[in-house]
Amino acid sequence: MCATSKFSPEYLRGAALVLTILVIISAYALGFQYGKLSLMEPAPSAPVAAAAPAPTQAAPAAPPPPEVPKTARPDVELFIMSYCPFGLQMQKAYVQVEELLTDDANMEVKWVNYIMHGMKEIEDNTREYCIQKEQPDKWIAFEKCFVETTNYADCAAKTGVDTAKVDSCYAAADAEFGITADYDDKASWLSGRYPKYRVNEEDNLAYGVRGSPTLVINGQVVKVSRSAEAVKQAVCNAFTNPPADCETTLNNNQESPGAGPIGAGTAPGAAPSAGCGA
Repeated sequence: MCATSKFSPEYLRGAALVLTILVIISAYALGFQYGKLSLMEPAPSAPVAAAAPAPTQAAPAAPPPPEVPKTARPDVELFIMSYCPFGLQMQKAYVQVEELLTDDANMEVKWVNYIMHGMKEIEDNTREYCIQKEQPDKWIAFEKCFVETTNYADCAAKTGVDTAKVDSCYAAADAEFGITADYDDKASWLSGRYPKYRVNEEDNLAYGVRGSPTLVINGQVVKVSRSAEAVKQAVCNAFTNPPADCETTLNNNQESPGAGPIGAGTAPGAAPSAGCGA
């Protein structure tokens, strides 16, 4: 029997069949691999929108002035210690309102009934008490000077205060209120640390004053920001019919604590709680 030629029709048909099968297998394998790769690719991400800018927060609105009983001529009393840094802070604001409303309201500086800053505080409390009482025409000018420097002799000279009258008044007040006697009686000191200072004792007890500063308007203790404008609004809110001077806008920045220039504060704010004493 003769061998089949490799170029015979049977051979060619077999080769074509094998080739066809190989092509089909190859196409299937390529398609499977492509599909597998397609499944592994991450879906295109959606475009990310730019974040909207955060809304700008408005500055907090100033609190409304405190509600107090209204009178035709309000009584306004600021209780301080002459060397309390927070008392000086409030006094800087207060003196500007005193100057503005001196003809319209009864405005006084009074004294907390104990002291925390040594003999110098006793001396300058009493000197200021005497200037305000006996030389009221010199008081506001002296006060404006004192809160900036706490230098009694220099401020008295600059503002024309009669120091002989102050000395006489000081001696009388010392005898009337037992100032030196209380200082010498250490057994009577509050908590064994703070000498009594009873120049305005009755008012301290009536209003429950406990520390410096304490602001009282028409018999009511109020808390306000230590700025001239905030104090002015609180006082003007106590008039039955506010005078035209209440339309004047004063500095709205809180004064800086301690001695220093009036108006040197840099920011408004709510009523601060820091003070000297309980």
